[in-house]
Amino acid sequence: MVCFAALAMTSCDALSSASSSNSVAKAAGQTCGSAVQGLFRTYKNTGTVDLTNSTNINNALALATAYTNLKNNRGDANYRQAFTSGLIASSAGLITSANASAFVDRLLATSGLANLNMQNISQSVSTAAAIVNLVQMFN
Repeated sequence: MVCFAALAMTSCDALSSASSSNSVAKAAGQTCGSAVQGLFRTYKNTGTVDLTNSTNINNALALATAYTNLKNNRGDANYRQAFTSGLIASSAGLITSANASAFVDRLLATSGLANLNMQNISQSVSTAAAIVNLVQMFN
């Protein structure tokens, strides 16, 4: 009976951990989806992404954080699925189930996001070009 109780507690802990990980991934996807939607809206209205604008800076930093988290969990199919679910839910229809996988693949292949921070963002022309390349997918 003691073994059964120990096994049940271990199983519950594993389920709780997976559920927690999935909620973290979904939240990261939601943040990413909102950021991409904001960056795309700016790009569509102006034809560029101005990284001296505070809203664009915040969106670019959110995108960079999502990129890093996704890259760190690249081999975790559950993380990717939860991330993608959050991405679709928060992008105001920009990212759909039809293009989400292609977007995630493109995000993972985007260079210039890994080392993005408040100190270097406004000076990073290559980062702006990478973001424009990423959001052009929706044109």
